[in-house]
Amino acid sequence: MAQYKYPTHMSETKSWAFDQDWKPGQVVRNAGIYRCATCGDETVVDKGAAIPKTHHEHTVLGPVVWKMLVFAQKHPSRG
Repeated sequence: MAQYKYPTHMSETKSWAFDQDWKPGQVVRNAGIYRCATCGDETVVDKGAAIPKTHHEHTVLGPVVWKMLVFAQKHPSRG
């Protein structure tokens, strides 16, 4: 489970981006922490990069399906 120390650096959102399923190898639109909805493993993926294909496999649990857990964004004044 992702953790944080400073709540002033985090904000809650209801964005649809957190509801999208991602398969290994797909290129993501947003940088952030992605969580496997099946087993709970987490990984960091850069904007425009692909979800790792070889991160892990499930033999019994079911398919590997990733969901964005934390959206990482640049400060607006820094472009």
